[in-house]
Amino acid sequence: MTTWNDVKRYIHSNYKAEDLTDDAIKLLFDTGRLRSQLVFLVHIESESGESWLQVHSPIGDRGEVNLERAAEILSTKVAGGLMIIGDKVLVTNSSPLSNLDTNELVDPMLSILRTADELEDTLLGVDRH
Repeated sequence: MTTWNDVKRYIHSNYKAEDLTDDAIKLLFDTGRLRSQLVFLVHIESESGESWLQVHSPIGDRGEVNLERAAEILSTKVAGGLMIIGDKVLVTNSSPLSNLDTNELVDPMLSILRTADELEDTLLGVDRH
């Protein structure tokens, strides 16, 4: 895959997904134990004009997530960082699209969703996202 349109085609062919905008896709995954997790794929341009893919998965609201503890847990994970958009705390990862292979899309996406679900369960004890 090398373009955002390639990513969109792959995602819509292999997952139940909803386009939120031309540059954003929402997916909902069943993570087991009667839990689910939202994942957002977002197409952005870097400061140098290159196309990138961001993978976001929400944990909870800013005021309810212990950011220090979340960061400590993330330090043991292969992929993921924390970001805040509005009032939501999310686990995120970014990759350049120019030479993205399928496994470089799917593996980080699944890692981010599992990590976000774990953080939401561990830190909040709920399943809202």
